[in-house]
Amino acid sequence: MSNRQKKRMFIPMIVAVLVLLCWPVNASACVLFYAGGDMTDDGANLFIRSEEVGPDDNKTYYISPAGKHAEGEEYQGCTDFTWTFTHDSYEYTARCDGLIDGECPTCESSHEHTPYEEAGTNDHGVTVSATQSLNANKKIQKADPFVDGGIEESEMATVLLSEASTAREGVELLTGIYDNVGAGYEGAGVMICDQNEQWYVENLSGHEYIAVLLPSDVAFLQTNVSVLGRIDLDDTEHVIASDHLFDVAKKAGTFVGDEDANIIDYRASFNDYLMKIENEDWPAEWNEHVKERLAAGLNYLEGTEDWTTENVLEDNHGVMTNVDENGNITSLHNSLVLKETMSLDNALGLFRVYPVGYEENVNTHLYRFYPEEEQTLGTVEWFAMDNCLHNVFVPSYPMLLTDTWEGYKVQLGETEITEEKPDKGDYYLCDGEYHIHPDGWDKSYIGTLSALNNKLTFEDVSEEEISLTDSNFQSLQGEFVSRFDELSKVIKSEPSVEAREEIMTETDMEMASQVHDTALALYRFYTDGETSELIQGEENVQRTDNSGSGFPVVPLVAGIIILAAAVIAILAYRKKRAK
Repeated sequence: MSNRQKKRMFIPMIVAVLVLLCWPVNASACVLFYAGGDMTDDGANLFIRSEEVGPDDNKTYYISPAGKHAEGEEYQGCTDFTWTFTHDSYEYTARCDGLIDGECPTCESSHEHTPYEEAGTNDHGVTVSATQSLNANKKIQKADPFVDGGIEESEMATVLLSEASTAREGVELLTGIYDNVGAGYEGAGVMICDQNEQWYVENLSGHEYIAVLLPSDVAFLQTNVSVLGRIDLDDTEHVIASDHLFDVAKKAGTFVGDEDANIIDYRASFNDYLMKIENEDWPAEWNEHVKERLAAGLNYLEGTEDWTTENVLEDNHGVMTNVDENGNITSLHNSLVLKETMSLDNALGLFRVYPVGYEENVNTHLYRFYPEEEQTLGTVEWFAMDNCLHNVFVPSYPMLLTDTWEGYKVQLGETEITEEKPDKGDYYLCDGEYHIHPDGWDKSYIGTLSALNNKLTFEDVSEEEISLTDSNFQSLQGEFVSRFDELSKVIKSEPSVEAREEIMTETDMEMASQVHDTALALYRFYTDGETSELIQGEENVQRTDNSGSGFPVVPLVAGIIILAAAVIAILAYRKKRAK
C-alpha cells in the first residue's frame, strides 16, 4: 500500500465529514541527508537538502552575477545583521523568496536585498545549504542567548557564496561571525562544501558551535535535531569548535562529556533533542512532525520498520561521534547502516517518502561532489521545486550555468484565501477556504508545480489520476538521467568554457520548460479535461468530476449521507428512549 493510500485510509468513518477538509502541518521543517563516497555507487560524496514553507509560497531561482555586491558595500538583508563585503562578490546560483508587490515576504521591507537566499553554488565551487533550523534547550538559551543583529539563515548563503573561495574558507568565515557577532533568532545546521571537502556546522546558541569535516564512510539524516554527539575537540584537523563550549554548558548546568579529555556530547549538552520545548515557532505538532520525518527517513534508509515517533530520539542511533568505546579519537562515525549503496535513484527516493516529501516542500537539491574532476565539473546538482512526492529533478553543472529559465524568475503576487467560492479562475479548496492562484501562476515554474500538487493533495483526485502524474514524471526523470549522461560526455569533450556554458545553460532551460509544460498539461487535464500530446496514458484515466470548482464533490455526497444517517439514528434512539 502506498503512503498516500495509507494517509487516505487513516480517517475513521465516524468523522468522515472531515474528508471535506484538508490538514497540512502548519509549521515548517527541513531535511538534510549526507552520504560519503564509500556509500555511493559512483564514489561521489553527496547531500540532499530541502526547505519547507507552505503550499502557496513562491521561490525564485536565478544567477547572482559577479560584482553584484562591491568591495566595501554594507549589506543588510531581512534582519538587523549587516555585512561589509571584503571584495566584489562572486557569481553564484541562488534561490530566494519571491517578492510580493515589491516587498519581501519575510521582513515586509522594500529595501534592496535578497529575501532569504538559502542554497547555491558559486563560481569557485563552494556550495552552501542554510535552512536546517535547530533549537537549544532552555537552559542553554539563557546561558548564551541569541543576539539581536546576529547572522541568521536568511543571510548565510548571500554572505558565504559571495565571499568564500573554498569550503574551509566558508567555514572559517561563518564561525568567525558566530565568534565576533553571534547568531540571531535560532540555531542552524549548515552544509558548506566544495568538491574536495564537505563541512557540516551546527550552531545552537548565540556564539557556540562545532564544525566537522565529513569523511567518505559516514551517512547521517538531520530533521531539525542535532546529529553531533560525543566530539573530541583535540581532533583539530577535522573539527573546528568555539572556545567556550564547556563554559556555557557548565553555566547552563547541562554539560555532558569529559572536560579533562576535551570531549563534549554536543547534542546532549546543547540541543533540545527530545523536542520538549514548545513556543509559537516550535509548537507540539511541529515537534511531532519532525520525529515523524526522521522515523520515516531512517526506516527508508535502513530498510526497516523499527523507527517510530516514540523511539526515534531516545538513543544516539545516527548521531555522529569521533570517539571510540575506549575514548580514542577516530574518524567521524555513527550507527546508521544503509540498506543499499546510494545511487541517484534511491537517494532521490528518500524525498519521495511521506512525510519527508510532502505538500510544504518548496525546493529540494541533491548535490554530488567529484574530487577527481576539474572544478567546473566537480559539482553536480539535481533540483526540484514544490512537493517532492510528485516531481522531477532537473540536473546541471551549476558552475556552467550563465542564466536560468524565465519561469524560475517569475514574481508572483500573494495567494488570495477566501471562504467565498470564486466565480472564475484557478484555485483549490483547503480547510473550508478557497486558495486562489495569483495572476501569472501558469507562467511560473513553482506556481505551476504548486497548482498541480495542491490539486493532487487537497482535492478528491483518484489514485488513477495520481498514478498518471507519477508515471509521466518518472518517465521524464528517466529521460533526464539518460540525457545528462550524454550531455556530460559532450561537455567534457568540448574544450571551450564558453561553449560548455552555452550547452549546459540551454539544456537546463529546456528541461525546466519540459517539466513546467508537462505539469501544466496535467493540471489542465484534471481541471478542464484538456488533452495534450505531452501526457502519456491520459486516455486510460477516468477524470474525477469536481465540476471545475476545486470542491471535492464525492466526499461531500458521502459526508451528507453519513451525516443524514447519523441524524436518523439519533432521532430513532431518542424516540426509543422516550417510549
